[in-house]
Amino acid sequence: MSGKFQFRLEPLLERRRRSEAESQREFALHQRALQESMQEVERLVQARRQCSSALVAEAGFRAPRDLRLRDGYLAMVEAAIAQERRARATLEAALAKARADLIAASRERRVLEKLKERRRIAFESEEARREEAALDEANARGHERAARERLARTRA
Repeated sequence: MSGKFQFRLEPLLERRRRSEAESQREFALHQRALQESMQEVERLVQARRQCSSALVAEAGFRAPRDLRLRDGYLAMVEAAIAQERRARATLEAALAKARADLIAASRERRVLEKLKERRRIAFESEEARREEAALDEANARGHERAARERLARTRA
């Protein structure tokens, strides 16, 4: 082959690859944040369950002040659960957007990679055609020279 394939849109393809990698990082961050939020809700629900059980078990044995403190703590845990669930809804929306961005970035990269592959195949086909044409021409010249030499021998 006479030359090496060069994809003129390689800088754009590299930019698309970096964009996809950044989208993957963003998606992973949102996914991790959502997972942490879900774990926090689970931890708060467990704390509420324990506090409720303790409140019921100690209702007849504790001073009213202690029961009010536990009840206040229980109300605070309930509020924290509600707030974390609202935050989780926001995180889920952000995760959905990050997923859509990642899909779009992947699609853009794949389109350019397919174009690069098609152009590489076309380049290799053209190179093969040129090589074949050069070989045919060389063979034709060799054949013509051999014919002239035979003709010159027959005349001599």
